Amino acid sequence: MAYLYLMNQRKAKVSNTPVLLRDLREDEIYRSTRFSRSAVEKLCIKLGNELRHPTARSHAIPVDTQVLAALQFYASGSFQWVIGRSCGLSQSSVSLAIEQVTSALVRLAPEYIRFPTDQPSLSSNKTRFHAVCGFPNVIGAIDCTHVAIKSPSTNEDAYVNRCVFN
Repeated sequence: MAYLYLMNQRKAKVSNTPVLLRDLREDEIYRSTRFSRSAVEKLCIKLGNELRHPTARSHAIPVDTQVLAALQFYASGSFQWVIGRSCGLSQSSVSLAIEQVTSALVRLAPEYIRFPTDQPSLSSNKTRFHAVCGFPNVIGAIDCTHVAIKSPSTNEDAYVNRCVFN
C-alpha cells in the first residue's frame, strides 16, 4: 500500500526550455562557444539535415540548441550537467547532442580537412613549416593552440615556442 501511495505522489516530469540561438547576444555566443553568431548559424545550416528530428515528439531538441551545447562543451571541456544548465537541457540530452554533433562533424571533415598525400606537396609543407617556426618534418597543423608548459630541464630547447605571430 505504501508503494502505491509513493507512486501516486511522484511529481510530474519537469522539462527544461532549451536555449535557442536567437535568445543569446553576440557576446554570449562568442564567450560560450568561441564562435561568432554567423559562424554558429552557418554550422546549424550545414548540420541541420543530420540533426533535425522529423517530428517534435519526445521533446526533440532544436538543431541550434544541439550545436550550441556541443560547441560549448568543445570550447570549455566542462561537465555535461553544467553545459545542460546553461542550455536548458539535461545531462543526458547534452551527451546525446555532443555525440550527434560530433558524428555529423566527422562525416563533414573530409570536405574541410585535407592533408597532402603526394611527395612534392609533403616536401613543400615541411619546408614552409620549418621556415616559419623551425619545426622539422611538419606537414600540417590543426587548431594551432599554444599551451603554456613548464619545460623539462633536459632538452629544454625542444619545448620552447619559437614561432612568432603578427
